[in-house]
Amino acid sequence: MIPRPIVLALACVLFLSAGLPPNSAIAKQNEPAPNAKLPASTADAGSEVRFSAEINRYQLFQHDIGHNMTFRLTPTTTDEGGGWVIEIVPSPEPAEDPVEFAAIATPPYHSYNDRYVAAAFGYSAKEAIKVTTRKFNFVQSVIDEQRASEVVNAGLYPSTVSESDKARIANESADINLGTGELHILGSRITPAKAGSPDTIASIKFEVVLNFSPGLTLQQVLAPHPPTPKR
Repeated sequence: MIPRPIVLALACVLFLSAGLPPNSAIAKQNEPAPNAKLPASTADAGSEVRFSAEINRYQLFQHDIGHNMTFRLTPTTTDEGGGWVIEIVPSPEPAEDPVEFAAIATPPYHSYNDRYVAAAFGYSAKEAIKVTTRKFNFVQSVIDEQRASEVVNAGLYPSTVSESDKARIANESADINLGTGELHILGSRITPAKAGSPDTIASIKFEVVLNFSPGLTLQQVLAPHPPTPKR
């Protein structure tokens, strides 16, 4: 069994911690936190889900998107300027061995990508919200997350894969169907720097559009332009 890819740990190390700050709140469908606006939604069991909301710094936002999944914006816990990480998690979440569906399907790995609506990896708060559209992908089951982890791990660390497994893993990526998502920042507020501290993202108003059947596979994401076969 190949271990879970190191990329997940590296991608999340800046943001995941033992807990949120004491004054944190959760903005959740039907359970609005103080000062958080209740999200508008057209979520159903169809192939597309669309909703909007507004959240403040330190708030954890969660929204049921159907398909046994939850969309989540997890607040950062660093002092770089605040913000959130886009996550898709199973619903209900496993009591043990937590799993997340977007990180494994949204390259580039080891660096800043569209899942981060945050000041991180050297990006300032103003630079982070300047990019108003974030595009991301996600697997749609715990089993597919495990399969995708094996595929990505094998691609990043091929020396850990036996010759007999390479062909199987290559074929596996073509059988992992992904969902796609876009987060559009509709408005934002920055708290100016004080006493040497950086500018911080105080709040964002956003819309999310998710497509569960875009016809996209992990193979296409990892190798969008396969080489032309030699004649």
